[in-house]
Amino acid sequence: NLITLDLSNNSISDKGMEYFSKCTFLKNLKNLILYDNNISDFGIESLSKCSFLENLEHLCLRNNHITDKGMTYFKKCIYLKQLK
Repeated sequence: NLITLDLSNNSISDKGMEYFSKCTFLKNLKNLILYDNNISDFGIESLSKCSFLENLEHLCLRNNHITDKGMTYFKKCIYLKQLK
């Protein structure tokens, strides 16, 4: 029943996001903090395909390498309906 996950400053990178996006136990997650993790558009593309995002209300992606292209993945994401 994890609600908040703070992975800030962990150098997760795009490869890490690829693995993270396959997690199946995060369905109750409401807050995801990925501050300063060397994530780029490729990592965001992986994250945007995660079904566990459907309950997410807060997402922090500051200090990463995400461009407008990366943000378009979220715009198309069908799971981010609760994001505030």
